[in-house]
Amino acid sequence: MTTTTDARSTAPVTAPPVTGSPVPALHGDIVDLGGSTVVDAIARHAREHPDRAALFPGDQGVQSYGELWDHASRLAAALADAGVREGDQVAIWATRSAPVVAAAVAAMALGAAYLPIDPTYPAARVRRILEVGDPRVMVCADAASLAGSLPRGLGTVDIHAGPHVAPTLEPVTRQDHVAYTVFTTGSTGLPKGVLVGHRALVNYLGWARELTGFEAEDATPCFASLGFDHAVTCLWLPLFVGGAVQLVPDSWDPRPWLAPRERPFAFVKITPSHVRLFERIAKPDYRAVTRTVMFGGERLDGALVAGLGERLDGVALLNHYGPTEATVGCTAYRFDRTGVVGEGALPIGTPVWNSRAYVVDDELGALAFGEEGELVLGGACVADGYLGGGESDRSRFLEESAIAGGDDVGGPGSRAYRTGDRVVVRDGVLHYLGRLDEQVKVRGYRIEITEVHDLALAVPGVVQAAVAVSQSGLGGLELFVVPEDDRPPTVAAVLEHLRANLPAAAVPSKVWVVPELVANAHGKWDPDATRSLVEES
Repeated sequence: MTTTTDARSTAPVTAPPVTGSPVPALHGDIVDLGGSTVVDAIARHAREHPDRAALFPGDQGVQSYGELWDHASRLAAALADAGVREGDQVAIWATRSAPVVAAAVAAMALGAAYLPIDPTYPAARVRRILEVGDPRVMVCADAASLAGSLPRGLGTVDIHAGPHVAPTLEPVTRQDHVAYTVFTTGSTGLPKGVLVGHRALVNYLGWARELTGFEAEDATPCFASLGFDHAVTCLWLPLFVGGAVQLVPDSWDPRPWLAPRERPFAFVKITPSHVRLFERIAKPDYRAVTRTVMFGGERLDGALVAGLGERLDGVALLNHYGPTEATVGCTAYRFDRTGVVGEGALPIGTPVWNSRAYVVDDELGALAFGEEGELVLGGACVADGYLGGGESDRSRFLEESAIAGGDDVGGPGSRAYRTGDRVVVRDGVLHYLGRLDEQVKVRGYRIEITEVHDLALAVPGVVQAAVAVSQSGLGGLELFVVPEDDRPPTVAAVLEHLRANLPAAAVPSKVWVVPELVANAHGKWDPDATRSLVEES
């Protein structure tokens, strides 16, 4: 028998054994999700524990669940007056503040999806997102300041609007509604709006609760852009469970929330780029800050973890993987610092609840464990698709039955998503090998970007490395290396090592020695911003 957990109560229940598939696949636990949503959970907390802290919004004091629900109720009335109905998109100018959280709750309570707009986005990107997303309204605090970014005809709702006395709000939210729409970063083309449904969100939050051990007495910081699905974990998981969120203001200074705490955070979710930033600014002792560190968003190198040393002793460690199209995170791997070697990437683990992971060839033929191929995800983790559908939707989202034997597990109509990530299953867990589009061809040679990266890290004096495909000249690769303070490597030494181990075409055409690898608003490495550090000096 398979022991699983009811997402509504976390009490153990029993379920039938997982039905085997004739093709190799990794299976997440089967869990009964019930029919509730994150909005239902917040409403219940507000009703049963109205004075319990929900949000710590910087210098604005503490907001309780009762206050959060009152604000959401007033905003829901204002949105309804503005014509918002089930199935609509509601754009929100997404500063990390309590009113923004209330606006998202209000939109979802009406059966609409919230569409977060990061305030750091350039005006052209904001306009594109709003034109593609076609929201009913934009919720913001200062509509006049956004006039140059809003498409013609888009109405606005003040984030403090609504009746003075909160009306009764009866959520109409269902699990088949879209909860939110978040736009991808556009690293492999124009940004696309990903539609994530409430059922997928509840599935993810229940799994993440079990993964982190989050309880109603716990809290976690939310410092990531709300326009990035990294923030979904840090915001909605605590509110789903009845805990608290520390909203970090629009600042990259982590020192206030990385200070030692009497009760450590339940978890801190960070990208490897965040870790590097924190090391320069604060060198935090994670033992005094959090019970769990959840890494995600980028490839996690063992050398980065090993470099944190004893500051991770006793801290639970998770490598959390997932594209936006698979609802924030769809696999995770637990590990201990003492078992981490200094080279190579850590595994990405096993699937989220009610989901499956396949490794396939170019024709969607399932490969045996131990063979390298593309990762395809099936089941509850899969998003509803792209906003507007179209060819990009058809090429990435498919029926799980398209994989031979996949319908034996997912059932008729079960969806799957082609990640474009290259993986292999070893020892029962997934290992991330890189993007399929990182297998680039230069002058006839197929080059693995991750191989160049790992060889660069092996050069004495190199503490960080990153590789980008050059968009100028004859193409090829660009390598960025961050030197160790007391023994910086020379460009000649780096090139000598690479030339000794790579075909000539795979040696980067340009090596940049930079003081840091700059992260963008989503906490991921930004090659253009990193390059500018040297070009401007």
